[in-house]
Amino acid sequence: MNKLLLLACIFISHKSFSLELAKYPIELSSGQGTNVIIAPTTDKKQALVKVTGINHDIDGIVFLTDLKPHGSNSAYKYTFDGTERSLVSVDDGYRCCSYTLYIPDTRDGTYLSKKEESNPAIVEDLKAQYEQQLTKGIQVELANFNREKHLKYQQKNISAANDLVNKQCGLKIKTNLNWESISDANLKEYAVGSYCAQVAKEMAYMCENSKNFKNFKNDIAQFNNIECKFTDELKLRKNGNTIIFKTAPKAPNQGEFIKSYLLNL
Repeated sequence: MNKLLLLACIFISHKSFSLELAKYPIELSSGQGTNVIIAPTTDKKQALVKVTGINHDIDGIVFLTDLKPHGSNSAYKYTFDGTERSLVSVDDGYRCCSYTLYIPDTRDGTYLSKKEESNPAIVEDLKAQYEQQLTKGIQVELANFNREKHLKYQQKNISAANDLVNKQCGLKIKTNLNWESISDANLKEYAVGSYCAQVAKEMAYMCENSKNFKNFKNDIAQFNNIECKFTDELKLRKNGNTIIFKTAPKAPNQGEFIKSYLLNL
């Protein structure tokens, strides 16, 4: 464990010891094996939350969450993979309350129903689990941005586009990108792989619709590489058998820009 991680664990652990938790927890269930325990603080501003019964890294981990606004409702929020996220949202409308679980890397929420009675012994047990996991640095590790995971996902987008060119155009082409030049901030905010895959995807589309783009397959047969650069300008040029593509995330109509360039090779 490095020094920064150790200091973070000590700080968060110290914070946990001073938590004043309400006597009774909130026990929730999806009815299909997913269970959530929420142990709010007495001031209701924070809560320890544990989710079980899901196939995910957060299963069984106790997080210290903050109760914050979430649209027109509120949610218990925590940091996962470098980003603050809602773990459980609370709709305190007419019948207070309905709860929805949000599992990282999934699109849809899981609706939860509340048990009528709760066991106060759960609160101290939950706190003990939280403190034990903190000493191991589990929550801190999950809170850190997982660069390798994001890189693999974005690289798959590019590989899929290259394969599509091979299928539709009969052309083996490789889209290259210097991933070391991509900051964590850009990986968090933008689908870098999708941006860089745009040229290959446009090629595949034009080959698939070759009746509308005559001789296009012959025009692009000269290329075997696409060099992508993630910048603040949108630009295309060719250098031998390589298409050099500068993509800018804020530039509009990139698909049309690429198509126009390819038609004028």
